[in-house]
Amino acid sequence: MRTFRKSLLVASGILLAAAIGACALDDGAPGAAAGGAAASDAPAARAGVIDSTLPIDTLLHRFRATLPDTPTVLAGGATSPERLARTLLTALSASDTATLRSLVISPSEFAWLYYPHTKWTRPPYEMGPELVWFQVGANSEKGLVRLVRRYGGTPLRYESLACPDSVIREGPNTVTEGCRVRFAAADSAARELRLFGSLLNRGGTYKFVSYSNDL
Repeated sequence: MRTFRKSLLVASGILLAAAIGACALDDGAPGAAAGGAAASDAPAARAGVIDSTLPIDTLLHRFRATLPDTPTVLAGGATSPERLARTLLTALSASDTATLRSLVISPSEFAWLYYPHTKWTRPPYEMGPELVWFQVGANSEKGLVRLVRRYGGTPLRYESLACPDSVIREGPNTVTEGCRVRFAAADSAARELRLFGSLLNRGGTYKFVSYSNDL
C-alpha cells in the first residue's frame, strides 16, 4: 500500500509539473513545445519513464541516451535572423516541409546545445528535459501545422523582421523572444505577425526554438 501511494504521488507530481510548465513556457518553451509540421518540425525523442525526484543531471543523461547523435554546433539554420525569416517564407511558399524542419532545433540540439543553459536546469524553475521538450515540441507542432495550412503553397513576399533589442544570454547562447515578420501573401496587403517562438543564436548560426506563433 505504501508503494502504491508513493507511485501515485510521483505520478501526480509529474502531471502538476507539466501543467505548471505549460503555463510558464511560451515556446511552448520556455516556452517550447520546444520544438513540428503537418509533419513534425523535428522528430520527437523516444518517450521514457520520467522520475521528477531525480537530479536534473540524471534526467538529462537519460534523455540524451534516447537520441541518435551528439551535436556540437547547430545544423542548418541561417547566418542572420533576416535570412532565417526569408527562408521560412520561401519554404512556406513552396510547401517545403523538409526545409521548414531544418530551421527549428532538433531534439538532439535541444538536449546538447540549448536546454543545459536554460533556467529550467536550476531552482526555482527546475524541470526535466523530457517534460520541457514535450511542451516545446507540442507547441511547435501546432504552430507549424497552422503555418502550413494558412500559407503553404501561397506566394509570400518578405518585407522586414522586427525583434526586441533585449536578448537573453544563456552561456554560449543568445535567445531573442517576440520577433515579428512583416510580409505579404500574393497581392494582399502586408501584415506583421509572430510566425515563430524564440530565436536561438549559437556561434553565429540562428535557428527557431519552435514554431509557436500568432496564427
